[in-house]
Amino acid sequence: MTPHNRKSKRTAGLVLALLPAFISLGCRSHKKAPRQKDTPNEPSPNASILPAPLTSGAELVMKAHALDGGRVGIPADSAGRLIVSDAGPPPPSAFRGDQALPRDTLTQRDGIGATLQAEWKWFEVPAPAAAPELDKDGEKRAHDKTALTVTIDLALAGRMRFAFDSVAFPLPVHSELRARRDHYGNVLVWPNGQAYRVLEPGALRAVFAERRADVVPLVAGKLKHRGKGKLLGLDTEKVQLTSPTGKLLLEQARVPGTGSGGELLCRLLVELVAIQPASSACRPERVPLSADLTWPDGGRLGFTVSSLTRRQDLPIGEVFVPPVGAMFKPGELPPQSSGVLLTKSDLTALRTRSVKSPHPEKDAPGEGLMAANHTDTLRYVLLDGIPIAWVRPRSQQYIIGPPAGHYSVGWRDFLGTEIEPPRSVDLPARVELGGQPDAGAARK
Repeated sequence: MTPHNRKSKRTAGLVLALLPAFISLGCRSHKKAPRQKDTPNEPSPNASILPAPLTSGAELVMKAHALDGGRVGIPADSAGRLIVSDAGPPPPSAFRGDQALPRDTLTQRDGIGATLQAEWKWFEVPAPAAAPELDKDGEKRAHDKTALTVTIDLALAGRMRFAFDSVAFPLPVHSELRARRDHYGNVLVWPNGQAYRVLEPGALRAVFAERRADVVPLVAGKLKHRGKGKLLGLDTEKVQLTSPTGKLLLEQARVPGTGSGGELLCRLLVELVAIQPASSACRPERVPLSADLTWPDGGRLGFTVSSLTRRQDLPIGEVFVPPVGAMFKPGELPPQSSGVLLTKSDLTALRTRSVKSPHPEKDAPGEGLMAANHTDTLRYVLLDGIPIAWVRPRSQQYIIGPPAGHYSVGWRDFLGTEIEPPRSVDLPARVELGGQPDAGAARK
């Protein structure tokens, strides 16, 4: 037997000897994990987030074939070590609220992605009161100023910047949420970009609804495909996700060049119905263009993208997670002096003139509106369907500016889970929610 044949025989023998061990390893690594139930009482927001499956040892053995004298082999480097195929990036880990984040490592070459203009939509908004002194131009300007608009940057490198453009959010205008592909959770950035705090998975719902960062349990949720559609000239896929908290009808389009950016926006939306960000609905190069959130006891919240612009020049400094040079402020929120959303001149422009009631309420202020919230959650007060202020739980807010006259006054929360029927009220007036009957002179 020639030396060449003896070497080939030893190599083949090595493969046969190692094959059973590799097959055994592969079988163990592909054993199914026990199925997790959708239990809203589960304390860990990441309980069902599983690591990526290990590469099977059997997959490392090359199919034997005769080449150049019958040689066979398995992948190895120059030192004789077996080459294991790349299993891809590790699964995301959850942000911790008590830990500052290391400096981001993006470069100018990572400025590829897309910019979205979008708006949240409230339903069941009361119409303006029928009053001859109503100023339609002034009401339109107030509606435009309080429209719930946002600007969203999605980076191919797996970053998102979600900027609050409106005065009507519970957070100050120009506050931001930022996220990155390799972590679950978000970073809340102050309007000036000089400070931030970490929001753990499960905190977003309380941030939007109550201006708090309480973490709620997240579940896997149930997913159903709801067909196809078309938005902004793009073909879309519709899925419905259901949890005990609510339902989310999500419509997404495949947008090459956005990488995991759209996946991060999807994570934000599914978390609002208390579903884990690891949901299979959130995938790379899928960008949410529409979302409809509904709640078990009624009420809805909409989200619609009005424009999508592909970018080669995203400002990288604005998608860093965390922002460069920003101070870590655990447990804090961006400061906001009050919940009044419109200026006195904005409110004065709602009417062409004042019309005083002949029978003013005894507890009415000298002018404007005193709004008292006796409930345990943050609520908005709406004047003629326009959000003019949000009022913290168990507190009151004095709003100066609306001229005396007849108005429609309503209450609601941001998500639409609590919506009170509007009442006809003559200002000046004091209006109350919860605890005591709502005051105010109602026009008959």
